[in-house]
Amino acid sequence: MKRKIGTKLTIYITLVVIITFSISLAVSHFFLPRYYLHQLNKNVTNAFSVYQEFEDKSLAEHRFDVTILSVSLEDNINVLNENLKQQLAREHIALNKFWVSEEVLQKVNKDKIVGKVYNQGKQKSSFIAHYSKEGNQLIMIGASMANFIDIAYFINRFNIFFLIVSILVIILITALLSRKLTRPLNELKKVAKEIGELDFKQAEIRTGDEIEDLAKSINKMSKALEKAQQDLSKRNIDLKQFMIGLTHELKTPLALVRVYSSGIEDGLDDGTYLTTINKQVDRMEKIITDMLYFAKTEENDSNKTNFDLIMLINEILDNYRHIQGEKQIYFKTEVTEFLLTTEQDKVHFIFENMISNAVKYASEHQIQIIFHQDGVFEISNDTTLTDISRIWQPFYVGESSRDKNSSGTGLGLATVKSLAEQLGYKTQATLSNGTINFKVDFGKS
Repeated sequence: MKRKIGTKLTIYITLVVIITFSISLAVSHFFLPRYYLHQLNKNVTNAFSVYQEFEDKSLAEHRFDVTILSVSLEDNINVLNENLKQQLAREHIALNKFWVSEEVLQKVNKDKIVGKVYNQGKQKSSFIAHYSKEGNQLIMIGASMANFIDIAYFINRFNIFFLIVSILVIILITALLSRKLTRPLNELKKVAKEIGELDFKQAEIRTGDEIEDLAKSINKMSKALEKAQQDLSKRNIDLKQFMIGLTHELKTPLALVRVYSSGIEDGLDDGTYLTTINKQVDRMEKIITDMLYFAKTEENDSNKTNFDLIMLINEILDNYRHIQGEKQIYFKTEVTEFLLTTEQDKVHFIFENMISNAVKYASEHQIQIIFHQDGVFEISNDTTLTDISRIWQPFYVGESSRDKNSSGTGLGLATVKSLAEQLGYKTQATLSNGTINFKVDFGKS
């Protein structure tokens, strides 16, 4: 069974708190008493050093909060202990268990410093004392020490209570936080599900953190997928129209070939049947060739070269000088040179096809070509067309009859647009007052 984020968050934080408190309890129980004893021993040792250095009892007692006593080493052990107890009593230190043993005195007489801890049993305290010899005096520096084990036990009981309260607070807080955290995640889940069902919704999330960044990425992906789906749908429609157009284009010459070949078999040939058949075969071959080139425009050869567009246009126009007198081509350029780095053969096809298309279909005798300084190639001519909404579609021919000698396959302009878009150039076709105008923007990609 899958756990929700809120549940996981509560469990993880609770575990962290329990582990932290457990370590704290262990430290309080096992290490703090030893550390407390060590620090107290160090305090008494420092007090003894100050006392020896400055020989000022009150200074050492005040600074380190200790008690300094002295008794004669010449007294017997019982008298010595009695004197120490009386002095301790005057300092308001009552000890049930206190005795300086012979062993301690022997070490002190050898100029050693001896430390002892006297556990007071039911008083729940201890007394730490350091003994040393100074002349014929026994110097004792001591300090009372609370029973830290009991204190640690009390602290641990409080910590356990605090742990329970903390866990309850954590559960409450994490429940609120997880609800706040999972609300945008649930929205993202809903949006992702809708995107999976091809309903490209947008997530409206404003959290100011990584979740908002994730939402923006999903929104961006949703837009990209929606555009891809639209492009795919358009391509499917274009493909269907392409197949319809291809079928129509091939059906007519095939039918003619069938009819005229049957006429030859029946002996009806007047000498023109074979010519007609060859003409239709040539037409089918041209359709297939243009179709293959149109399909090839989807490929990116990336065979880029650097060349001058103005020179390329002039080279293509030279091939049409022989038609001067029938249709006049007027070429005007606002620049003498326009360098471009791209696939030259595809750009050549764009210019060649647009110029030949204008020569073939211009209703009057003038064709205007302008190359602007911003890189826009513009070609215009008079036309009998009244609707150019399908001018870029494959197999579209604007003439009412498709069997004219001048009629093409209808793949030229479709190929021009496909090549231009592949190279990153914008195309435009407009119709105004009987003049059709084509533009290709080579300045912006």
